Amino acid sequence: MASQHKYGPTKAKEFYTENNIVFLTGATGFVGKTILEKMLRSLPQIKKIYVLVRISGTKTLQDRVDKDIFSSMIFDTLRAQCGTPEAFNEQIVKKIVPVRGDITIDRLGLSDADLHMIQEDARIVINSAASVSFDDPLNNALEMNTKGPFRTFEVARGIKHLAAFVHISTCYVNSPMINARIDEAIYPLAFGEAEEIYSKLDTMSYEEIRNYERSVVLKTYPNTYTFSKSLTEHLIHRRFKEMGLPVVIVRPSIVSAAQSEPVPGWVEGVAAANKAVVSCALGHVQEWIGKHEIQTDLIPVDMVAKVILLSATTADKTAPSPSIYHVGTSCLNPMTWGLFGIYLSTYWRAVERPRRRISDDIRFDMFDQAEFKRRFDQRFGEQIRSLAQNKDNKKLKARISKAMAIPMTFKTFSTSQWFFDITNTLKIDDAAPTELKSGLRRGMDWHQYMGDYNAGVQAFILREKVDRSLVIDYSTPDVKSKNTSAALTLEKPEISARL
Repeated sequence: MASQHKYGPTKAKEFYTENNIVFLTGATGFVGKTILEKMLRSLPQIKKIYVLVRISGTKTLQDRVDKDIFSSMIFDTLRAQCGTPEAFNEQIVKKIVPVRGDITIDRLGLSDADLHMIQEDARIVINSAASVSFDDPLNNALEMNTKGPFRTFEVARGIKHLAAFVHISTCYVNSPMINARIDEAIYPLAFGEAEEIYSKLDTMSYEEIRNYERSVVLKTYPNTYTFSKSLTEHLIHRRFKEMGLPVVIVRPSIVSAAQSEPVPGWVEGVAAANKAVVSCALGHVQEWIGKHEIQTDLIPVDMVAKVILLSATTADKTAPSPSIYHVGTSCLNPMTWGLFGIYLSTYWRAVERPRRRISDDIRFDMFDQAEFKRRFDQRFGEQIRSLAQNKDNKKLKARISKAMAIPMTFKTFSTSQWFFDITNTLKIDDAAPTELKSGLRRGMDWHQYMGDYNAGVQAFILREKVDRSLVIDYSTPDVKSKNTSAALTLEKPEISARL
């Protein structure tokens, strides 16, 4: 196996020159696609990237690569740099080797030939595949977010010259620790020992798992996503020596539009914070359960991609435990949900009406749970009660119910706050070469960023023309007074011992 000790962040270029074949899962997702583009654009020494692709029906591997990866506008910068379609294919597309597979299947569903090829060739594994749905049933979340990574570990154990395995997790694995400053460490699970919980869940029937979800998991964690990710980290920690793999863990917070690369505001999909931005754009009045003064933790996707690639240079299977890196803004210059709402509503009131906007009543309001329920019932209660009597309107009823579920799903994140320490991340970031330096140390210019974020949603998600000459006036005193880059200092609370 290649030695990582001679590298580290200061020699990241040399690391990727020697370890220049990557196996990437989740490349069709928002984060995975950003990692892929960053490698292709900024690390030309990487000569081959195996991409795990799930296909169904009549689609082929090439169909998915063409339509779900290279059709994305994130690759427009690379296309422009190459000059011609022929050069783009020769210099970029040829580096991608798609392999058919699925993280819900043993051996990732790889054929014998593909498995052998990856295990002979690959030097770095980046596991970006996951279900980020907050309302997945627990059995589905475990299949994707817990069993999936361990199937990937099994494949990685057969890789002859593995230098690094980067597991992408989330800061919110420690979501029960509300209002705490959370270190880049493993804390005890809230209700038991990881191996025992996992073994118990593995033998449960579907109904037993659903009951455990309702009676245990959701009493402590805000959703099945954060629990499944937390359980996975604890199992990695427990099995680290046994696996003998150079694993590092990267925990992003709420991943949002790119700050600068490949272009400011690049964004894709309508998960997490993107959902609120798109809703405002289309003229939905946002009635959000939360508190204006509660801090959020948005982190641009390009910063996340850089930390993921940089973290690989520190992987060390001889360490006592895997290194953990937070990627977030809550301990530098965080933004509040109230401020987030001001940026959204101000932008979308000012821009030309998008084609699909349903109303010009653009607002972003936050209420406590009781007030939200009262307002929702006032607006939709009669329709829901009417629909309940009419089986022909199931689709509309489902849409209305989902509208109510969105803020309820995110309630914990808009009524609670966490402060994610980034000491480990800043340490490697400070030593990084220019290509992989995230810029976390500088902090965020929220005025600039939120303008780019909103414009990115308009351009890349809604496919609307952005008027760059338009000046958005964020003149609210609240915005001006809170838009600072001062570091946040907090006393560490008394917390149970780390594992």
